[in-house]
Amino acid sequence: MARLLLMVWLLVPLLATGAGAPLTVGYVDFPPYQFRNTDGQPDGRFVELTRKVAREAGYELEFLYLPTARVYYYLETGAIDLWQGFSDNPAMGDKVLESDSRPLRVAYGVWYLSGTPEPGHFQDLFGKTLITITGYNYAGLASYLSQTEVIRAINTNNHDSALDMLERGRGDYLLDYQEPVLDLLMAKPVRGIRFTPMWVRDAAWLFSSASENAFQWRQDFDEAWDRLVTRGEVLPIERAGQSRRMEGLPL
Repeated sequence: MARLLLMVWLLVPLLATGAGAPLTVGYVDFPPYQFRNTDGQPDGRFVELTRKVAREAGYELEFLYLPTARVYYYLETGAIDLWQGFSDNPAMGDKVLESDSRPLRVAYGVWYLSGTPEPGHFQDLFGKTLITITGYNYAGLASYLSQTEVIRAINTNNHDSALDMLERGRGDYLLDYQEPVLDLLMAKPVRGIRFTPMWVRDAAWLFSSASENAFQWRQDFDEAWDRLVTRGEVLPIERAGQSRRMEGLPL
């Protein structure tokens, strides 16, 4: 009996620190936060934070590169255990458990060329053509755009082609996140391009509800993040307020 109790006591730390099969992490093309580098490996700020927190929590990771449009299905079916995504995403519903930790903050809005009026209100986009990227939900705005007739939305596959379409006059505005476009502009500047933010979004780890371990994974990641914050190894981010939105945004 004493020997059995000793074995159980030895196993408890292993269970608490995530010992077992590696977690499968979905990642997408969203530089500089997450992307596949020239060696074919996952890279970026969010990827490095995920690795750091997982290491602190005692988990091994396997990364799976996915088109953005496939992430929701992979989470719903449990083909991936977690995604480095955004908080408060209505498209996810009960498919995921969202971490309390907020490792990053990202702004999205509209890009446009000089000569195009700066939108100060969402209604300023009415009657215009808006370039969007397939698979991006934009915190629910993509659903609105698919149902409205007051804004014409045209889709493309990635940030690079979207920026090219804007430069060639295929649309009046490009709806995209700030950092990925800035990353492209460093290599290929576009004369007179401007950016107006529409909403600030917080990043989070989204764990697949298809797994019975999702609650434990979330708890372990949140506790690991808190320990790293306490030791000063990562920077805490206050949650973005609801006021950080363009006036009239239908969300």
